[in-house]
Amino acid sequence: MTYNPFEKTEDEEMETSMDLEMVRDDIVAELKSINEYEAQVDLLDNEDAAAIIEQILEDKKAHVAKLIRLMKMLDPVQAEKLNNELR
Repeated sequence: MTYNPFEKTEDEEMETSMDLEMVRDDIVAELKSINEYEAQVDLLDNEDAAAIIEQILEDKKAHVAKLIRLMKMLDPVQAEKLNNELR
């Protein structure tokens, strides 16, 4: 077998796989947080508190978008499927 500098080694593939697993776990955690914050906003009586939670909620949504972009960079197959679904 000859060395091809453009092919990933087993170690690099394992690192990418672990990176993807962490990113996907982060997406799940952020989505759960979004659900919890939305429920809190509905229950809060204090408008100032609700406004702060709503800002945190918007930040969480931005985090999900960034993590999905990262996942697409790390997983070209997932990126293609996401792109096809958005058409």
